[in-house]
Amino acid sequence: MEVSDEAMLTIEQLKNMNELEMEIYEYIMHHKEQVLHMKIRELADEVHVSTTTILRFCKKAGCNGFAEFKIKFQLYLQKNETLRSDHDISLMLDFFHKINQPSFYEKIEEVAQKIVTCDKIIFIGIGTSGLLGQYGARIFNNYGKFSFCIEDPFTPIANGSCEHSCIIALSVSGETIEPIRMMNVFLRENCMSVAITNQEDCTLARMCDYTFNYYMPEFRMEETFNVTTQVPVVFIIETLAKRVRELIEMI
Repeated sequence: MEVSDEAMLTIEQLKNMNELEMEIYEYIMHHKEQVLHMKIRELADEVHVSTTTILRFCKKAGCNGFAEFKIKFQLYLQKNETLRSDHDISLMLDFFHKINQPSFYEKIEEVAQKIVTCDKIIFIGIGTSGLLGQYGARIFNNYGKFSFCIEDPFTPIANGSCEHSCIIALSVSGETIEPIRMMNVFLRENCMSVAITNQEDCTLARMCDYTFNYYMPEFRMEETFNVTTQVPVVFIIETLAKRVRELIEMI
């Protein structure tokens, strides 16, 4: 079956969503088939918001009302129907469709040009984000840019040791206290900073010079373990590293 060349919502639309509206979006992406048969009051009750909030969400999604939104959503699901495993591949398709915009690659270009002038790249993150930081550091090293990852938030940073560095902070929520504390230290060193987080409206993203956001529905196990897909993070890191390498070769 043909796959849609459009995302359900664009990055720009998602950026305009407030916290409650993002909760509506996440519920819809987790309960696709059920939402198609819901009335607006039923959806409002499930997400614990007002019907007015649902209507505001629909308007930001480019629809005049909930009925029109369901029609648009049904067409989106039909066009993106494909073979699936336990992992919902439609979420990945949605991410790649909505990020494949000139604005994304323009930001990649701007950040890559800044990174080329830096002496080194320092990834920071804990848990799964720390592991991805290790991967990111390896990719940049493979491409010829000295990089390393700090996973221990108590690692001492000597004054002046991070001058002319680029700090890339990884965090799904952007609210985890340890990366925020580490970033505070690096900001005192006047480092260039980049955040890769799920949403733009988070503390870590607001602290940094640049931010890449992937807007994926969050999944948690036992209310504690965040298992939100990190495929977008790998894509962003690899795309950035490849462009840095291309710029280095041009020097």
